[in-house]
Amino acid sequence: MKNSLTSTITLLIASASPAFAANGSSSAGIGIMTILFLGFFGLIVATQVLPGLFLFFTGTKSLFGKRNSEIAAKR
Repeated sequence: MKNSLTSTITLLIASASPAFAANGSSSAGIGIMTILFLGFFGLIVATQVLPGLFLFFTGTKSLFGKRNSEIAAKR
């Protein structure tokens, strides 16, 4: 009984997959919600790039710049 039930469910799932793969909508392209989501995601990325670059350049300046002891020794 269990074996025939498993086989029946497998056949139903296999025969239904082409129906789920078909696209019934006639619209082409992306919707307004997709555009808004991508725009919001882009806004988040853009607002995180500027502080990241500022932190990167400040860190490299402090690593490779002159130290306070070197400046005081030249005076």
